[in-house]
Amino acid sequence: MKTEPHPIPRVFDWLDHFMALGDDGALREVGRRRSLSPGEGWLVGVKAVASDADVHGDVWERHPAGEEMLCVLEGRVVLTLADDGGAETDVLLDTRRCAVVPRGVWHRLHIACPGKILFVTPGRGSEHRRAAAQPQLES
Repeated sequence: MKTEPHPIPRVFDWLDHFMALGDDGALREVGRRRSLSPGEGWLVGVKAVASDADVHGDVWERHPAGEEMLCVLEGRVVLTLADDGGAETDVLLDTRRCAVVPRGVWHRLHIACPGKILFVTPGRGSEHRRAAAQPQLES
């Protein structure tokens, strides 16, 4: 029985190189871009982080389309969550610690110690607000 040759996977530097995960399970390289094609529901990547600017620390975000996984590979990150009334809760993520941000919860990051983070985030429908704005649901 003759087997068909399999494709040789491309090898790449995973740091700051993002992938789109399609609804059909296919992966596509998107580099540093964060734009996805129809049918690609998730953005996956590893990002070097040295300061709050690397994680848009001055911006609250939420993902109504799904939960977001944040894993600290190196360094220390403070994940701040805000409830509907604006009350904030800080979650410290050290090296090898991970958290899942619930769907639709406003959150932002602060880099306490430079490092690298792995993220799996919904690719569409994310909402953003400047940190000075009150992170509350609109009626």
